[in-house]
Amino acid sequence: MQLEFPHYPTPAELEQFYIPFPDGDPAARIGLRLSFYFRRLGEADLRKPLAACIQHYLALAGDRIQLYAFANDRKFRKLKPGQHIEVQKFQEMIDPESDFNFEASATEVGIAQHWSISVMSSRIKFSEDELGYFLAYLPFTALENAPPRSFTKLFLQICNALAVEHAYGGLGWVLPFDPSGRRAALELPLLGEQAMRFCALDVDDPNGTLIHCKQGIKSINWLTAVSNRLLERMDGADSVLRMAGHGVESHPYGNGMVFQAGSSPQIGDTVQGVIPQAYLALGKALKPLRAEYPWPIFTAPPGYPFPSHVDPDIAFSQRWLARFDGG
Repeated sequence: MQLEFPHYPTPAELEQFYIPFPDGDPAARIGLRLSFYFRRLGEADLRKPLAACIQHYLALAGDRIQLYAFANDRKFRKLKPGQHIEVQKFQEMIDPESDFNFEASATEVGIAQHWSISVMSSRIKFSEDELGYFLAYLPFTALENAPPRSFTKLFLQICNALAVEHAYGGLGWVLPFDPSGRRAALELPLLGEQAMRFCALDVDDPNGTLIHCKQGIKSINWLTAVSNRLLERMDGADSVLRMAGHGVESHPYGNGMVFQAGSSPQIGDTVQGVIPQAYLALGKALKPLRAEYPWPIFTAPPGYPFPSHVDPDIAFSQRWLARFDGG
């Protein structure tokens, strides 16, 4: 079903919609989104909990996963009914001399689906400032029968396990799990338009974030983790909380603090003037930590006014990244 919102949608309604590719396949859905950025890529002490986090997600997904690939696979492997992803492959990737990459999804390559995961921890081994990522999607219904605060607990669990540098959790755009499909989805002008309208739905290109957010955060979501190293530039988490005000809560993790913007994740709708105030408060408070991001995330929708001397895709992406800066 194509994304058309005649009114402010509920999360249950959102799960049924998608933005299509030209051939009609889903390019972007909306669901629960978890993205974590961490250091120490080549260290076994990082890779062991990373493998455990992947296996925990796969346990949540159950028998829904259809395709997967480990590092150095030339093509995606397809699971037959009753088959499971071999655990031994994760153990092999813990070796610091091995590449550690993993992708899996509940649908075909190049199609957005709520159950998918993409992990990268091996681009540059042993380089102190390089980042890896753990990106995972879930449908809204995944945790509907779970105990209260299960999503927050899952987010904190992974933040602790990976000692994340920064991380983001909440509602967001679900893109195809393979990098080429994800990039193609981000290039659709309709996605940029809808991302700007429904401002509290997070999205990113993880490869761009790895490159440009080594010394700062990308933006914010309902849950935003920030390392102690970054928070030192703000005189600590207490300073951020004072600036953000009473609408923002906090949860410590081993390497920093998770800031929670309000009691529940929001959608936002700039067309109807619905800007989540807790998101705005947190965005303004963390603005000094937002990294420069000189590459485009989106393709600018037609009709957005920009000076002739600027790249419209970069300018539009900058505007989206600054949507909670408060001017």
